[in-house]
Amino acid sequence: MAFHLTIIGICLSGCGWGFWQASQADINFTFLLYLLPSIVAAALSPFFGYRAYALWRAGYILQRDGLRLHWGLRTEEIPMDAITGLYLDHELDFYLPPPVFRMPGAILGTRRISGLPPIEFMAAREHGLVLVVTAERVFAISPNSIEEFTQTYQRLMELGTLTPLPARSVRPGFLLSRFWADLPARLLLIAGLAVSLSLLVWVSITIPSRATISLRISPAGHALEPVPAVRLFLLPVINSTLFVVDLLAGLFFYRDEENRAIAYLLWASGIITSLLFLAAVYFILRAA
Repeated sequence: MAFHLTIIGICLSGCGWGFWQASQADINFTFLLYLLPSIVAAALSPFFGYRAYALWRAGYILQRDGLRLHWGLRTEEIPMDAITGLYLDHELDFYLPPPVFRMPGAILGTRRISGLPPIEFMAAREHGLVLVVTAERVFAISPNSIEEFTQTYQRLMELGTLTPLPARSVRPGFLLSRFWADLPARLLLIAGLAVSLSLLVWVSITIPSRATISLRISPAGHALEPVPAVRLFLLPVINSTLFVVDLLAGLFFYRDEENRAIAYLLWASGIITSLLFLAAVYFILRAA
């Protein structure tokens, strides 16, 4: 978790510093030199943020009726009678390759080995794994105490179950498909994206025709302190960043039926924010 929070802090700090430096730059190349890394840092922050959230909320729940695996938006519920075996990675007679892209606390992904079902990693570490084998898939997990986990599993298997847990598999892609099938959510997304793109296109068309522009206006409506026109591009970049934040935060709340209203409110606020940026560009150009 410390690793993830450090990376997120670096990305956010770099993003803020880059935007600030870009706002002070006078030369076009220098402006882009600061702006492009800031955009990349802003784009990576939600990715690492989700992985930190997934690690924080991760858990393996053993019950008499089955095993529940949770990792972020990924959920797998396995009936006890569907588990055909439990193995430790150091006892295998073959090499278990970890996912290609991995980081501390996020060993996630699927690997395929000839003769075996797909092996899905939902683990916080690369070694010291428990393999939960089913007929269709193998899950590589990393319980805090391997001995306690395996002993609990054996005890529950001996007790047996009269009401097996219904099999259920939820993936992040399922949430996106459910979101896209929701007409109000889809309309809010399309409207927000359309307004954001309109702002970007408008500024892109305006910048080449002006050498300087003022980002500050006096109470009387007069332009103050002209700066290179390329700095106007900061407005659609900041707006796009806020739009992505609203979109991802809305998806987080959209998962639960009782929080759908919050998701709709966040997406609607993204549209309102974009409209305010459009109004800001209008008044800036009008004053110039």
